[in-house]
Amino acid sequence: MIEIVLPKELPGKRAHLLLAPEPRIKSLKEEQTPPASAKESAVLVLLNPTYLPCGQINRNLKEWNITFIKRNTYHGVHSGQIAFPGGKCEESDKNYTCTACREAYEELGIEENNLSIVGPLSSLYVPPSNFTIHPILAIQKRFNGYTPNPREVNEYLDIPLSLFDPQLAKRCRVQAGPYEWVHAPGYIIDNHVIWGATAMIMCELYQVVDSLASIKFLSNP
Repeated sequence: MIEIVLPKELPGKRAHLLLAPEPRIKSLKEEQTPPASAKESAVLVLLNPTYLPCGQINRNLKEWNITFIKRNTYHGVHSGQIAFPGGKCEESDKNYTCTACREAYEELGIEENNLSIVGPLSSLYVPPSNFTIHPILAIQKRFNGYTPNPREVNEYLDIPLSLFDPQLAKRCRVQAGPYEWVHAPGYIIDNHVIWGATAMIMCELYQVVDSLASIKFLSNP
């Protein structure tokens, strides 16, 4: 059992701005709330504990893995991008956590009863798709493998949190739509470019882990 208590005040926009694409910086600074027309979505930011050679859990959270998916190619602004499991809120979802867990099950077969929910990170509005993303941080108790849904997921990746230090980000030229290219800071990992909302959320998570005042390792998960 691992207990993580998030800080009362999250970095939010301060962290998001560090990894924001160049065309987004000005509007993000000025933005107070998403537009009324924005659609709601949630993603699962999944921490996977790693273990030392002796079998004990690694107490350095930055050496834990985060699970990402690579979306299939389709005609849309997020085609082929690296993202978190997640998607649009449905009327049947009681809250954002329910959305994130449902989508993670649909996309990767992750069982909700195998998750320890930590809590929400800062929400983030994404203008190109007009979605507000609500990231839900969780810990996977046991890794039982994934079953990617071939209709939505090209592949999945488990990447150590340590690689998302904002100082490791590089300036990239990325495709933001079928006919649009933009400059954005991003993380280049194993020939994958992780940028945009995913990188912005990871920047906040990295800063949150840096500032955590309360982590209890009661036993192995």
